[in-house]
Amino acid sequence: MTSLNRKSLFKKLVTVAGIAGISSLIAVPGFAELNRQTHGFNQSGDRVFDLADNDLNDPNSPEPPVTDPNNNNNPGRSPNNPNTPTNNNPGRSPNTPTSGETAPNSLSSRDKNFVLQAAQTGMLEVQLGKLAVERGSSARVKEYGQEMVNEHTQANQELMQLAMQKGVELPTEMSSQNKALTDRLSGLSGTSFDKAYKQAMIESHNQAIALFQAQSQQGQDSELKGWATKLLPNLQAHLQMVNQMLADTSQP
Repeated sequence: MTSLNRKSLFKKLVTVAGIAGISSLIAVPGFAELNRQTHGFNQSGDRVFDLADNDLNDPNSPEPPVTDPNNNNNPGRSPNNPNTPTNNNPGRSPNTPTSGETAPNSLSSRDKNFVLQAAQTGMLEVQLGKLAVERGSSARVKEYGQEMVNEHTQANQELMQLAMQKGVELPTEMSSQNKALTDRLSGLSGTSFDKAYKQAMIESHNQAIALFQAQSQQGQDSELKGWATKLLPNLQAHLQMVNQMLADTSQP
């Protein structure tokens, strides 16, 4: 056998041996399973994934979302302080008055009526007092009139403050009855005025004492009740003073 024939025969033997070796590897179950999984098939023959898929190595594919540990969506806690529960109690508004406070426009009809009548009485006392200073004939009537102006002006200012706190709008004009009395006394002078003024003060203070006494005993608002109780002795003193003027026969 020549040298050329020997080389050709050797190549054929190597080729046959290589094919036989590969066939034996494919026949091995483990190698076959590895080959199937490498190409993305499960045992049922369904495609699962391919190690050569571009999605696994694509830098532009979306990354999974990252959870922010500081983001607390628990509605029972404050976003700035997750350990502090928020106040979700709708039962009380910040503007709701607490116990003991009087909300505007919440006065009882009795208390509101007292405020309105006290305002009318105060305006009448001031207006008639000014008339007494201008038109009175005796020094005592003039002095008494000035005292009524001073004391009832102060009382009216106190009542105005209380009315604002309670949400009550005070009258700006006298009632028709009080205006008629003021107009009648405006047409008098001398001793006629003095006599009419004294009588008007007796009637006015009797009504005021009854009004303030009822409020001090039956009033529901504590502040109005206290104010009425404070002014009641002053009204009683005013009535006593005018009664003394009437009893003084030396004065016309």
